[in-house]
Amino acid sequence: MTTENLRILRVVQSTYPEVVGGVGIHVHEMSRRQSEMGHDVTVLTTDNGDRSLPRTEHRDGYTLVRHKEVARLIDNSIFPGVIKSLYERANDFDIIHAHSHLYFSTNLSALISKITDSNLVITNHGFYSQTASTSIQKVYNRTIGKATLNSADRIFCYTPRAKNILREHNIGSPIEIISNGINCEIFAPENEEDETQQILFVGRLKNGKRPDALIRGFGKLVDEYPNYQLKIVGDGPMLPDLKTLCNEKNIQEMVTFTGELSYDEMPDVYRQSDLLVLPTKTEAAIPRVVMEAWACKTPAIMPNIQEIDAEIFKKGGILCDGTPSGIYDSVRQLIEDDQLRSTLGNTGREVVQEKYSWAETVEKTTETYYEVVNE
Repeated sequence: MTTENLRILRVVQSTYPEVVGGVGIHVHEMSRRQSEMGHDVTVLTTDNGDRSLPRTEHRDGYTLVRHKEVARLIDNSIFPGVIKSLYERANDFDIIHAHSHLYFSTNLSALISKITDSNLVITNHGFYSQTASTSIQKVYNRTIGKATLNSADRIFCYTPRAKNILREHNIGSPIEIISNGINCEIFAPENEEDETQQILFVGRLKNGKRPDALIRGFGKLVDEYPNYQLKIVGDGPMLPDLKTLCNEKNIQEMVTFTGELSYDEMPDVYRQSDLLVLPTKTEAAIPRVVMEAWACKTPAIMPNIQEIDAEIFKKGGILCDGTPSGIYDSVRQLIEDDQLRSTLGNTGREVVQEKYSWAETVEKTTETYYEVVNE
């Protein structure tokens, strides 16, 4: 029975800080914290087209090995060099941990783990893609996606609902429910009241996140609440069209596009905002940006999508239908009701403190590694 420190080979499309996003931050924090526990962690990833980055880098206690991206299809990085890296390294590690069955690198991890008879775990960061068409997803999830997930010795899901979705799609691998983690010391409210009247969006500017729906909803608010500003944090292919939309609505002076901001900058952004709006089409569970906002006592608005645990979400926010009119109604409700906004902010932070501790996330994940290795 193995009880010694583990050698962990993590495989992911991108990681923080090169790419700011939920999966990348999750991978970075997990790798950093497991390294602090004494485990040997190596992360195989892509350069995302940036040839200036070193192929191998040691940082925050873990090793990062980058591979050349040769193409990007439907927001999916294709880096064939990872095949050789996986095959050569697989038997030198106790476990392979791949992230999201939607990624090319996870498909390859599943294949190589079978060839080398290696232990494989996969974190489900959402069953559905925010980028691919519905028809492509149906075919993919019934074939390659299903085969990838069923090759895992364990699958990690954030919520019981996410687990149920996998079972509904005939995924038979053992599943562990382990919540995502948030650092409540970094993401915390300030004692002083901020007078900024600001609505916030955080995410990649692509169709699946639907930032255009928020802009249209905000456009309905400006006559009633001329002092409110909309801050949009993130970058992506929709940026030019979103700026054009702001000009068409004559709200360009009230909307700020910041581009991507660093993880360290985000706590202040949440604190300066009255509320967060995320009109996304699909998520793995309650999104990381919502939990970060809650940790700063900032309430949130989201569509009532099937992956969301509505009972939990309503403790820190309002669910709407995701349309511009639905967003308008929900934002207006929170703007008008200071007490509701304060209550949702307070209970949202309590939810994060109770349910989304990073220490517990890492501990449970690592315990599952040992179970898999010792089977």
